[in-house]
Amino acid sequence: MDVRTKFSDLIHAMARRDWGTVDRLLDDLETTGWHGGLQVIAAAFAIALNERFAAGHSRTDVARFVAETRSRFPAAQSLPIREMEALVQAALGKVDLIDNLSPETALQMQIVFLGTLLQDGHHTEPELEAFLADAESIAADYL
Repeated sequence: MDVRTKFSDLIHAMARRDWGTVDRLLDDLETTGWHGGLQVIAAAFAIALNERFAAGHSRTDVARFVAETRSRFPAAQSLPIREMEALVQAALGKVDLIDNLSPETALQMQIVFLGTLLQDGHHTEPELEAFLADAESIAADYL
């Protein structure tokens, strides 16, 4: 299985709430490395986030989304709230807010946010496959 397939499988498992597969894939990626992962996860995160906030947003909307995500995922409790909000704002166009955010922390946050975004998206299988194809296509431009 190549790296891009693993990332597609990871995102697919998150959307389907298949946490056993998510855990297995995350463990495997920790072992084999995340080569290409930053781009694929970042693209999926940006697409899903912009779908969620397509009609516009306020700082309060972003803060509410971050709080909701933190309440859903215990692992998110250790992530810094302000930086999580800044990452969401950056994906929505205010890029200068994350100048000091490490790639590792950003990746952790994006994975947690994807959990919320994909679960709330209720994608059909064809919609999910189109979403994955879009994310991979965008990521390929940066690999």
